[in-house]
Amino acid sequence: MEKLPTILIPTAITDAIATSKDSLPWVLKQTQSPVGMHYKPPKGHSEIQFEQDLWQYFPNRIHTGLMMPRPGHDQPYVPDFAYIDPILNLYIDIEVDEPYTHNTRQPLHYADSEKDQQRNQFFLEAGWIVIRFSELQVVKMPMSCCKVIASTIASITQDNTLMNPFRQVPTLKPEQRWSYEEAQHMIKTAYREQYLPAPQSDFSSKPRKSRKSVHSAHSRSPIRITQFTFYCSVCGEGPLRWKGSYIACPTCGAPATTSDCSL
Repeated sequence: MEKLPTILIPTAITDAIATSKDSLPWVLKQTQSPVGMHYKPPKGHSEIQFEQDLWQYFPNRIHTGLMMPRPGHDQPYVPDFAYIDPILNLYIDIEVDEPYTHNTRQPLHYADSEKDQQRNQFFLEAGWIVIRFSELQVVKMPMSCCKVIASTIASITQDNTLMNPFRQVPTLKPEQRWSYEEAQHMIKTAYREQYLPAPQSDFSSKPRKSRKSVHSAHSRSPIRITQFTFYCSVCGEGPLRWKGSYIACPTCGAPATTSDCSL
């Protein structure tokens, strides 16, 4: 049975590494880029903190809300997190797999899930690497999860200096992916609630990303966003996309002001 973390690399990339590294840049240039950004991407209960951990180790490389259109479908795929190196054109879909939905209590991401298999195949065919962690892993061992990502990048780029910040970080312990029946049992025992932190109701406690870091990420990314963006002056949410009629923060409802806006 599949174990987590799951690391999937397109065959074209592995072949280029094994045969001729000179062909790797050309292979990476064929990677399909996202075409837009979700104005407020959905986030799981564990993903807000993990995003901060990712930014600590991969500054200006982590993006959320990027959309990958699916032919024949109205709804695009939106990676939980996308690692993008705009120079190499290296894209990684980083997913956090929960065993069940928090509100409707339905099994999720279980072994042999056809929905997940189709999604994985879509990103592989688009030239993306796919890395899947369990929610428990990113909550309990976030630095070890970041080490897995760095190790994957280092194996492709042959740049072992990426591993220097992780010399003292333990290797992530693999976790068996749950079955559908096991997910049902987790629902009955409130498995997720045993390790998830209590939700925070105080928006002011949410740390704000510096504008400098976010602007740097946009300037280096191949995704060009022409709309204005702003940070909420009340809760710090951002960067949020300005769409003309979009005049309030979706998190706390505070109205946007011109002093909040930036290009």
